[in-house]
Amino acid sequence: MPIKPQYAEKLLSGEKHFEFRRKTFGQHVTHIVVYASSPVKQILGIVEIKQIHRDTPSATWQKTFETAGIAKSDFFEYFAGVDTAYAIEIKQRTKIRLKNAVSPKAIKEDFRVPQFFTYVSEQFLNSVKEAGL
Repeated sequence: MPIKPQYAEKLLSGEKHFEFRRKTFGQHVTHIVVYASSPVKQILGIVEIKQIHRDTPSATWQKTFETAGIAKSDFFEYFAGVDTAYAIEIKQRTKIRLKNAVSPKAIKEDFRVPQFFTYVSEQFLNSVKEAGL
């Protein structure tokens, strides 16, 4: 999942407990491969999903602001014009911060960074762990 570098760092440090999205997954997902978008363009770690919350942007902010890891103005700018906000809650004790950032193309040559997210195999997930640890 592409995440702006400042938010990717906060997710992995534990400062940010939620990743916010306007769309959610169509399949059951247990982990997120944290890909820091431009200018970093590297996989920094893996986090486990605790729960996905769905509500209005205002209600989501009220429930998550203390550990949102994002400024209120940026949050509402991101959700401008939409009725539904998804807050992906991260399990705090199961994060894997890679010692070495990994290029996704080093794992899978034809990897393309998705706009929102992409599903990866368990083999890809394990390859990320091996390459970065």
